[in-house]
Amino acid sequence: MFYLKAKLANGKVNKTDITDENVFTRCPDCGRELPIDLVEVFSDGEGDLFSTSIVCSTCTKKRAEKSSHTVGIKITIDGIALLSDTLCQASYGEQVYDLFNEYEIEAIQELVPEQYESFADALKALATEGGSL
Repeated sequence: MFYLKAKLANGKVNKTDITDENVFTRCPDCGRELPIDLVEVFSDGEGDLFSTSIVCSTCTKKRAEKSSHTVGIKITIDGIALLSDTLCQASYGEQVYDLFNEYEIEAIQELVPEQYESFADALKALATEGGSL
């Protein structure tokens, strides 16, 4: 069992077990508190507690709206893969895999270039609309 240990101002030590219900982070944009599933966030073995940040759905939508005003962005398979991995780390793994099934693929590399934009739009919808396809 893993736990957190903090020394309080009065000298007492507070120990709290880490569970799937008591891990939180703050959105780096707005500061909103977000519940986090550590297993999901670190399931790919790439993340770490110091450099991983999770953006809330409201700020993700704002970022998407801001970036949609940028004309001429080329959608690449690497960008789609990165977005898919990021969404999986942010607890949208099941929805991403549902999208794979919808496109009848088992890996991002099976997409054909004509599908890139619609697949990327579907991924953006996962992040900005709270996981509904």
